[in-house]
Amino acid sequence: MRKLFAFPKRLIKYLKIKVFILIIYITSVLEVIFSPWGLRGGLESRLRPLPAEQPGCGEQPRKLAVFVAYSPRLTLSTRAYIETLAKAGFAILYICNCAIEPASREALRPLVWRLYERRNLGRDVGAFRDGVLLLEKLGLLRDCQMLAIANDSMQFLPGANAESLVKALQEFESSDDEGLFSHISHTHATHYQSYFQVIKNPIIRSPQFLRFWREYWPLSHRGHCIYEGEIALSTKVYRHFSKVRVLYTSEALQSALSAAFAERGGVPADEILRLLPSPARTVQRRKVGYALDQILRMGDARQSLTPWQLYCVADLIENSNPSHVAAFLYPIYLQCPLVKQDLCVGGTFSIAQCIALFREALEHSARHSDEAIDIDAHVEEFSDVIYAKGTPMSYSNKPRESALKGITGGFVFSATYDGNL
Repeated sequence: MRKLFAFPKRLIKYLKIKVFILIIYITSVLEVIFSPWGLRGGLESRLRPLPAEQPGCGEQPRKLAVFVAYSPRLTLSTRAYIETLAKAGFAILYICNCAIEPASREALRPLVWRLYERRNLGRDVGAFRDGVLLLEKLGLLRDCQMLAIANDSMQFLPGANAESLVKALQEFESSDDEGLFSHISHTHATHYQSYFQVIKNPIIRSPQFLRFWREYWPLSHRGHCIYEGEIALSTKVYRHFSKVRVLYTSEALQSALSAAFAERGGVPADEILRLLPSPARTVQRRKVGYALDQILRMGDARQSLTPWQLYCVADLIENSNPSHVAAFLYPIYLQCPLVKQDLCVGGTFSIAQCIALFREALEHSARHSDEAIDIDAHVEEFSDVIYAKGTPMSYSNKPRESALKGITGGFVFSATYDGNL
């Protein structure tokens, strides 16, 4: 009887969220068309320049980074991120989608080449668009040898992981490859995830790249940003180029796990489970697929995964969002310095697990570096972000906010694709 009454409530909640998604979409379209900071206003209506003086960049740097932030203050994570990009030789075009606190403005001045406050039209992807079109307008894309695009949606790990990224950027620069991306996802369509991408002149100057950004509508709608922004950028532009590399992949993780297996004589299943999202919701909904079941059974028996069972980890990653499933596997095993900030609000990890694993990843990065890192301060900052965002339960009675943030019933491991999902 209880289940009978629960179904209409779930249906009403679902329909409310869908209605708000539609309202947000329509409002976003109207904002772009009619607002003074929309298409008729141009770049100048959205971008407000502030003083900046990153040393050694000059007026026409050959390596540029468009970095988009959404925080009124300069965080430890963002500082470490842009300093790492600067170490790799990038001049930083810093665009903040909100007003910056005075103290942070002064702190940013020596760290960035150009500094802008921006009217937040179209979220991060809209700011990426404005950054690219601004550089084109200034005539800086013609001779640009490398263009990085990144944002502050990732918590950055300083230390050895950051140093590994600098090394990867240097290797990419000296290679024949034309594009470098942090993560690749096969959800909805194979695409490179948008929060870290670096491209060289053949892509920068390609008609597909510039056409995409000129024609993109910067709607402040999450679904539009994902499907018409992140995914479309890959399908319409990047996948036309074959000389690209991805830094953090299931393949690279498989090699690292195999090396660990050979060195230690096995990889304990509970070590992998500890770094994966909680399977509780998946088990509760009776959606445990074969790959997850293999790891769970070996974990319950306190045994190491066999060589072929290691491939089950790749199966889980490739059939879900890798930046969520491998959020801590990549930092621990591949020295990835990027950890998503929405792991808990999306229901992927519990708050306690997420903060504990972030500390572990940061300590691992610091242990293999000579850099002095205030671990407690970085963990506290990450903890503040996680608690501020909350969990799916925080929005259980807030359909409008759920629609804005794309919150559903929480993360569930995807089963291996069989053609019917």
